[in-house]
Amino acid sequence: MTIGSFLKKKKINEYIEKYNMLNRGDGVVLGLSGGPDSVCLFFVLLALKSEYDLTIEAVHINHMIRGTDADEDQEYVRQLCQEFDVPLKALKIDIPSLASASGRSIEEEARIARYEAFENAATMLRDKGFNTKIAVAHNADDNAETVLFHMARGTGLDGMCGIAPVRDGIIRPLLAVPKKDILEFLESNEIAYCIDATNNQVDYDRNRIRHNIMPELNLINDKALEHIFDMTERLSQVADYISFEAKGLLQMAKQEDGSLRKRAISTAPRVIASQAIKEYLSSFMPYQKDVSAVHIDSILDLLNEDGERQVQLPYKKTLIISYEKLYVIDKEEAEAKKVNPRFEYREFAYEKAMNYPKETYTKWFDCDRIMANVVIRTRAEGDYLVIDSEGNRKSIQDYFVDEKIPRHMRDTVPLVCDGNHVMWVVGHRVSEYYKISTNTTRVLEISYTEEEQNE
Repeated sequence: MTIGSFLKKKKINEYIEKYNMLNRGDGVVLGLSGGPDSVCLFFVLLALKSEYDLTIEAVHINHMIRGTDADEDQEYVRQLCQEFDVPLKALKIDIPSLASASGRSIEEEARIARYEAFENAATMLRDKGFNTKIAVAHNADDNAETVLFHMARGTGLDGMCGIAPVRDGIIRPLLAVPKKDILEFLESNEIAYCIDATNNQVDYDRNRIRHNIMPELNLINDKALEHIFDMTERLSQVADYISFEAKGLLQMAKQEDGSLRKRAISTAPRVIASQAIKEYLSSFMPYQKDVSAVHIDSILDLLNEDGERQVQLPYKKTLIISYEKLYVIDKEEAEAKKVNPRFEYREFAYEKAMNYPKETYTKWFDCDRIMANVVIRTRAEGDYLVIDSEGNRKSIQDYFVDEKIPRHMRDTVPLVCDGNHVMWVVGHRVSEYYKISTNTTRVLEISYTEEEQNE
């Protein structure tokens, strides 16, 4: 089977055009491990080089996991690229050490390192003026294994869509091609490739699926792989529509401060609201997969409950479901942005013709009614304020609830206090008891400002 017949028979050209993977004059960074899939993609790109006027560069990562075997793979890739005049960037990265330091699995650490290296190479090509894609060699078997892996671990619609043909500048031209066809092409053309012995071990979850589950599915139906691929294509169309509707919901729900209007989310169809919440939360995370179905289901279940609720998220972030809106807080960011409150005082004789200050953070108080030393602090047990001219009291706890002040902010609101009597909830209201009256002779003016904290 020649490369031309392989491209035609497996409809690789059609697949590339369907998803607009390549345009004339593109730069392509190829992830070249030396395994059969990436070697096959190497020859596919070479065959398309003239048609698309491609500039191809290869990147190989030696993960330093398999000792001399990995070194031999690197040497094979070097010779292959040299033979076909393809520039190669080969890197040795100590994945076991990185995984030990980060706490991530070897598999995940290796994946992160690979894509960082690919992106660095792509950036260098872009700096030379090329519209650059990153080409990786996932095939139809990889796609099926990913779907089954997601199903076993628990997944939403996105996980059932499998591997995306194109995403974030990454293209997968072989995604519709079964592994057996790739091997047939290489063997019929006597093209050598490297074999990673760890792929035959069943210590990894994906290898269990590859060696134990997929063969059983093929016994049930020899077109199981094709059917899984077709399912992911159809589900991807559904997911695209839901994502489109979710983006529209987010536009409608988002407020100037970045929060979401609670009612807009809670009244939307659950499937649209679910995707909207996922996309909203993902903007606060390094990776979209950090937002799990458990987080989203918890949030959706809390939307119609009264009062304020909180959902803990990864990376020390918390989603606040308050009375009217949803928003994310970050404890570390909040600590970094702390300010020092500054109060200024002025006492003077009151005259009836005086104008009251209109500023939110400057207030007047009747000095004659202050019984103790004025203290600035946050809330304490027994705090109250007078809410009307009749002298009726309300506890600070009830006031915070009635005014819908978020729970996480209640211990940070400055209070100007006369004992347990709160004269001023700064930024909100003053106690009726201390307001200026016809009997006032002297006024205490208090002004509040904030200064940035210097670390």
